[in-house]
Parts: sequence; structure tokens; C-alpha cells
Amino acid sequence: MTSGNTQNREEARLPELLQRLLLAGRSRSIPATYLFHGPRGIGKKQAALLWSRLLLCTRPGHPDNTLCPSCAQFDKFSPESMHHPDILQLSPGEGTTIPIDETRRLISELSNAPLLGSRRTAILEEAHLLTESAANSLLKTLEDPPEKTLIILVTPYPDNLLPTLLSRTVSVGFSGCTREEMEEYLAALPGHNLSSAEKNMLLLFSRGAPGQLQALRNSPQWPLFDKLPRALTHPQKGTLFDMDLLPLLSDPSGFPFLLDTMESLLLDLYRMDAGDSRTSLPVSSGLKNAVSHLKREEFHDRVLRLRTLTIHNINRSLAVEELLWDWNETLASVNDETPQSD
Repeated sequence: MTSGNTQNREEARLPELLQRLLLAGRSRSIPATYLFHGPRGIGKKQAALLWSRLLLCTRPGHPDNTLCPSCAQFDKFSPESMHHPDILQLSPGEGTTIPIDETRRLISELSNAPLLGSRRTAILEEAHLLTESAANSLLKTLEDPPEKTLIILVTPYPDNLLPTLLSRTVSVGFSGCTREEMEEYLAALPGHNLSSAEKNMLLLFSRGAPGQLQALRNSPQWPLFDKLPRALTHPQKGTLFDMDLLPLLSDPSGFPFLLDTMESLLLDLYRMDAGDSRTSLPVSSGLKNAVSHLKREEFHDRVLRLRTLTIHNINRSLAVEELLWDWNETLASVNDETPQSD
């Protein structure tokens, strides 16, 4: 069960725009579809659930300190195991896409009258993984939504959604936490003491998202991730890549980390060109000189394209090997491998 104090703390983390939306939802009609986007693990789904709780409440403010039936049902569960008849949730689950049949089922259930709350909400996690047919099916509902309904699309990659879907949503962006805030989150996590290098890697991979930080820290595969930065900043000799890392990076959960780290590295190179020595990875001046602006743009385009292709059943193992092979070929001209000091 989620306590009131916990809910208050979580509510305080919501973006300022969402706080205004909470107030607007109590006083007047609101648009039927919203898009919550931002880094993984930043709290988008949790915010969608908390907002749903307040919007579904039939007795806002609970003047006599008695929960309405909708809020009482909501508070029986944690956000991770939420079960509420008027809060419908859809996600890829174990699959790599959200198919049309599940989308149609959600739309059908959404059209039913609310059972406990004042309306029904539908939360679509990883909305960028909607198949094209599923997205087009959902589009028809967005054009003419049922009464007393709210649809919230949740995704870290809004650019991967169909433009027609984006045009029918109200965008709510979630930004990552500062490094200082993330260090506080990391210090609060239980576990063994970490070295300075391990802490830096955790902060890099979590990309300002507390949820991602905790998931990484608890992952038994975390020690393998520590090998990735060196493998991307030093030419691999005698073998294409660290054979322990290849299966991890080809996994649906590890593939985004490769793309995120590659993107961070490319941004580091641009920072160094601008005279900024503060890099997220140990980048050498030789590496900066070896990777031309044209090559950076080429690899950045490939990273973006691979993100888009995750909605399809692509051969991730082949995609990872091709990306790393081409990157290693680019690094072959690096002569100065001395990491730049901060």
C-alpha cells in the first residue's frame, strides 16, 4: 500500500507544468490526450498514475478525511502493481512491440463507463513501440475520444511516434535530475561501497533518472557495463569487441545503453571542440581528432535510426556488431590514447 506521505513526496517531484494540469483538471475540462516524455526511469508512468488518481477522485480534497472509493482502491497498491478498474494500462510486456489487437482491446475497454472514479484513463507505456497499424487504430480514438476519458502516452522517444499522433497530444516533458541530485539518490541506495569510477559510470548510464540508477545498481550484469566506455574510446585489437558484452548489448534491455553511451560520447567530442574539457567519458584528444565532424554526424544518424528501428523486430545482434565494427574502424587512426584530464 502507498502511504499518503509517500504520495505527497512523489507528487512534489512532478514537473511544474503537471502541477498546473492537476489544478486545471479539478476546475474545468481538459484535453483528452497527453504525451509524457523524458528519460527512462525519471517517473513518467508514476506521474501518470498519480495524476489519474487525482482526476478520478469523486470527492476532491476528501473534506471529511474519508477516501472516495476510487482513491481507496488506488491506495491499496504500489505504482508497480496498480490494479484499478478505471485505470487501464498497456505496455509491450515481454514483446518488442504493442500490437493492434491489444490496442483495440484497450480502446474497447476505455469506452465503458467508469466503475469507481469520475472518468477512465488509459496509460500506454513505451508508446513508441506501437506498430503502425496499432498507432493508426489509436489515432481514430484520439480524433473522437469517448466521453469522460483521458489517454496518456508515455515514451522516452517521442520523435519515434507518428506525427499524426503527436499533433493530437498535449506534450509534457520530464527533464533529468542534476548530477548533485543523482549523487544524493545514489548515496541513499543500499549496498556495498562503490569506487569513484563505478559511481561515475552509474551516473553516466542513468542519465539523470533515479529509477534507471536503481535498476542499474541492482542489476547482476552491472559489472559488464563498466567495460563499455573503454571499449568505445579505445580501438579493439585482435577481436571485434569484448565477447562478454556482445550478448548484453544485443539484449532488449542492454541495447538502449549502447545507443545512450554512443550518443554521450559523440556529444563529448562536440564539447571538446567548443573548448569544454568536462566530458562524461574518458575521451582523448587523439579520439577527437580521429572522428571527423562528418563521421560524428554519420554515427549520430545511425544511433537515431537504430532507436527508431526498435519498434520492429530487428536483428539486434547484427545491428550491434555492425555499429561496433564501423566504430572500431574509425578508432583505428587514434594515436593518442591518453585520457584528457578534467
